[in-house]
Amino acid sequence: MLEQLMHQLKTPCCARPDRLIPKKVKGKILVCLRGINARVDKGQQAALAGAVGWSFANNKDSGNEIIADPHVLPASHINYTSGVAIFKYINSTEYPVAYITLPVTKIGTQPAPVVAAFSSKGPNTIAPDILKPDITAPGVSVIAAFTEAQGPTNQDFDRRRVLFNSISGTSMSCPHVSGVAGLLKHPASYLEPCVD
Repeated sequence: MLEQLMHQLKTPCCARPDRLIPKKVKGKILVCLRGINARVDKGQQAALAGAVGWSFANNKDSGNEIIADPHVLPASHINYTSGVAIFKYINSTEYPVAYITLPVTKIGTQPAPVVAAFSSKGPNTIAPDILKPDITAPGVSVIAAFTEAQGPTNQDFDRRRVLFNSISGTSMSCPHVSGVAGLLKHPASYLEPCVD
């Protein structure tokens, strides 16, 4: 559905620089569909064409997954349902309007917690009675120390250098699990892992 709504627009996608017309993009906030190229690359293409901000909507496969990326423009990552609503709005008016506002921290948002879309989720494909994962920990959009040898997007165009970055993956959840294991195995720990 979202792909069909996007196709109805007269606006090109953010996947290729030759598809964005600077005269139409300059000073605007773009809305793009996730996929084809890297999320941060889409923002770079929008910036090169003169956009002042952008939002990208998950496709159906990405669903509710939201990841914080170090974009080069003010950006908003929205889930599939919100993307459908935004594209419907854009298609409903000749002059759609968008605003960039200051971010606000939200506590107790739902759905949370959610296993990341890139994680191995159960049940086991060979033996469905075996649930997976065996253990999980926070690993999406974790603020962590970062090398100054490359930019926060890991893209060649990114000349910025930062001490910390928002990173996702097993490398982010592993320290959480390792820390818990260390606490459980510490001689002074009163906790014991349950083994059947």
